[in-house]
Amino acid sequence: MSMYGVLVCPRCKRAKGVDLRQKTTTCVCGFEIRVIPARVKARAESARELARLVGQVSADIAGGGEAYQKATAPIRHKRSRNVYLRVVAIASKRSDRVGRLRAAATELTRELEVFSLDDWERVLGSLGIPRAEIALSALVRDNVVFEPKTGFYRAVSLNP
Repeated sequence: MSMYGVLVCPRCKRAKGVDLRQKTTTCVCGFEIRVIPARVKARAESARELARLVGQVSADIAGGGEAYQKATAPIRHKRSRNVYLRVVAIASKRSDRVGRLRAAATELTRELEVFSLDDWERVLGSLGIPRAEIALSALVRDNVVFEPKTGFYRAVSLNP
């Protein structure tokens, strides 16, 4: 059986959380409310759940129940479906050219496992870095990227 409930004051129409084992409770307006199970608008097992339910019942009384649900819902960030945009967004946060190149290679590997020269040119074009072939050959020379299959590249991962 639930131990807590939400009652509405008949005088001021405010929601109030109460312990259901009590016989009466006093509202902030001074009105003494008898705790009757039929008047309970919502029930909770813990005081933590009760606080959320009081807010919800208050919003329902004020006519903003949907707005309350929307405001308390977790924010879901939409992830771009375009892989290249995600890679560019992460790589562009780096301030230096070498950092952007390494971040682009790492993120392309994370998103695609292996990437082609066309993928590389597309990302570097969006980052505004010219001569993609030269930049890729420099990363291969520095052992940041390797070529597991002819024409396809992969960033070297230091973390297993």
